[in-house]
Amino acid sequence: MSKITLAKTFVVSRRKEIRAMIRIRTSRTTDIALNMSWYDEWLSQQLENLPPLLQHLTVAGESPVAKPQIDRLISAIEEFILQEDGPTIDEIRKHLQNTEIFERSEENLPAQNVLIFTILGWRSMIYQASLNTCSPHYFEIHQASDQLGPGLVFDTYRMDSFISNRPLWVLMKAFGNTLPTRALNEPTLASESGKSALNWVPLYPADTNAYLLTALLGVRIRWVDMLALHLDYDKSTRTLSLFRYPSFCLQMLSSEKGAIYSFACNARHDVDPRADKEEIAHLLGEVLLSYRLLFAQSAKSRRIFRQSFRLHSEEGYPIDSMLPLLCTRKQLPPVDDLSLPVDKLVYFASQDFPILQQRIEIIAKELKDKKPTSIADLIRDRRDTLQFLTFWLVLIFGGIGTLLSLIQVLLQAVQLIQS
Repeated sequence: MSKITLAKTFVVSRRKEIRAMIRIRTSRTTDIALNMSWYDEWLSQQLENLPPLLQHLTVAGESPVAKPQIDRLISAIEEFILQEDGPTIDEIRKHLQNTEIFERSEENLPAQNVLIFTILGWRSMIYQASLNTCSPHYFEIHQASDQLGPGLVFDTYRMDSFISNRPLWVLMKAFGNTLPTRALNEPTLASESGKSALNWVPLYPADTNAYLLTALLGVRIRWVDMLALHLDYDKSTRTLSLFRYPSFCLQMLSSEKGAIYSFACNARHDVDPRADKEEIAHLLGEVLLSYRLLFAQSAKSRRIFRQSFRLHSEEGYPIDSMLPLLCTRKQLPPVDDLSLPVDKLVYFASQDFPILQQRIEIIAKELKDKKPTSIADLIRDRRDTLQFLTFWLVLIFGGIGTLLSLIQVLLQAVQLIQS
């Protein structure tokens, strides 16, 4: 069989798999279940990209590093960080050396730190380490080739590894707004009876959705592996980044433990706020709710998702079956052991998205400020009902008037010919 035939067979089978994922049955609650099978495939892809410097480290007495050693390393790291308050990469490394998972070697110390930094990214999904792009004396976060603008998240993508002696939340804050928190002037629990509620801006699913973003603003949706980039909007390229693995959020919410919570800051900082465990959990819930707002509550947006998801999934990324479910199912039934989002007729960023408030309001403002500039925009934009009806009334009556005028001209022409 030729390579071309094999490639065609792969593409066809991939498309069938994607269609099966998107074709979600709506009759039974039991159809909804947490499926993390994508993670093993995703992790295997990450292991393939490990540079030789990390592959040839001695882990649990074995070298080069293979998946069994990585699995043991991951378990040891997670067990340690779940027991410690504000752990550092240096403390994690020393623990691994004391338990003889890492060898004691000054020469390999920078590479060991980079491997720990990389695994923390894999297990928290907050970021992805950039490997083989700089010296092991630096921690670097991956920047995609199509991620041109600065966006709202990262202040820098590279930090000197001396920061390995600082708590993980300090490490993340050094890179930028990777774990957003509530605004300084917002209360912990936003209430509709509070004074701040007078300034709340309503977010209607009919006015803030993926269809309008793509149709009116020409926004391109970019599916990413990093939670930090969810709802990051790059105005210069009109690109909206969305996290592609919502089942990870559900798993972290259900278990209430995991590597992502080790990045929480317990101390309050009024000038420069940092996310605590409660806010990290709220962030995970807001990520899930954003899929409903942007896609599921609009028929045209559900269609946009199917088109975007099919094209993106053919690139070979592992598929999370929860993503099409959240984005294409009109209603989600309650499931006891899953923290599924609850749809609303109207959302308020301060109340429903207190952690992602800035990001969601930027998107909403972009849409609000966008005015139709062509007939095609007028046809697609139904946010202003009066404007939409006026356009169609003018079009209909204008068309009728033009048609009657044309008929009159034709009748006059016929009369002239007959005379």
